[in-house]
Amino acid sequence: MGEAVIIVVCNMLLPLTMLGLGLMIWLTKPGYGDAFGYRTTWSLKSKETWERAQRLFGRICTAAYAALSFLTLISGLIPVIVRADKYVLGIVTGAASFVDFIALFVVIGVTDGIVKREFNKDGEPNG
Repeated sequence: MGEAVIIVVCNMLLPLTMLGLGLMIWLTKPGYGDAFGYRTTWSLKSKETWERAQRLFGRICTAAYAALSFLTLISGLIPVIVRADKYVLGIVTGAASFVDFIALFVVIGVTDGIVKREFNKDGEPNG
């Protein structure tokens, strides 16, 4: 039982870290080119792309990982509550970790996709 709780707690590290990161970027609004922030090729094109990317990433990351934190916790607690064996717990928490990890790439892809759609290759707003 003690090992299962440790596994559930460790499984929560990624979604809670990303939730905190999303909130920090969304609420602190890092300055253009700061070492902290959502730094990609597209976000660094101009001050406007930087500000848009920070707002988008912060909001999307916060929303996605708030939901994933809840789902990861529930998916880890159910096997503990029903006293499933350690193999079931391993499969369930492994699947939840995989989803949490893949979500990071989805959040990045969605953010960059929106920025690319709203700005041209020089970082100037479209239309």
